[in-house]
Amino acid sequence: MTKIKNDKFSKESGEIAIKQILVLGAIGAAGAIVIILSSGVLKSPPPPPPIIKEPELVYEVSLENAIRFQLQEVKDRGNTLKLEECVAPQFLRQDIITTERFIEVKVLVDNIGKDNINPGYWDIKEIYDSEGSKFYSQPAFNFWVSADSGCSTILKPKFTPTLCSKIYEVAKVSSGLKLEVYFKDSKGQTFIDLGI
Repeated sequence: MTKIKNDKFSKESGEIAIKQILVLGAIGAAGAIVIILSSGVLKSPPPPPPIIKEPELVYEVSLENAIRFQLQEVKDRGNTLKLEECVAPQFLRQDIITTERFIEVKVLVDNIGKDNINPGYWDIKEIYDSEGSKFYSQPAFNFWVSADSGCSTILKPKFTPTLCSKIYEVAKVSSGLKLEVYFKDSKGQTFIDLGI
């Protein structure tokens, strides 16, 4: 009788051992699946990074269906406005020198409306950099702009565009320069990019 009990005990022990092995095997397989999934082997590839598109530069603007400003030229004049290049040297005695740089801006402006735009109703204003610093033109700099510059003069409909040219003193480190353009009937500020 004792022998039968031992056989029964060893049979039950074997079944328990097999069940334990199966349970441990299932746990091990589940653990392996978790490790594989967390390691990224079976993950789908990450989406490509979004394409960041730089805003397009604006070199021409029309305001109120009446006036159009078109950037014609931007010239870095260096740190000296030389007396020999002055259009009226009789009024000056020497070069104008800065520790920074002079930028000359030429804009073509035309009346695209149906009525005259009176003197003083339009102009090119200050230059702003990408950080919001503001740079001005000074009246003395006008002696170095083109003699045919006609900023803020009368604009007649459909006439040949008027050249408006100014020189600004700008910091060497400034970038992302924009020129504010002004028309009396428009609301808010309007800018054209200078490309530097």
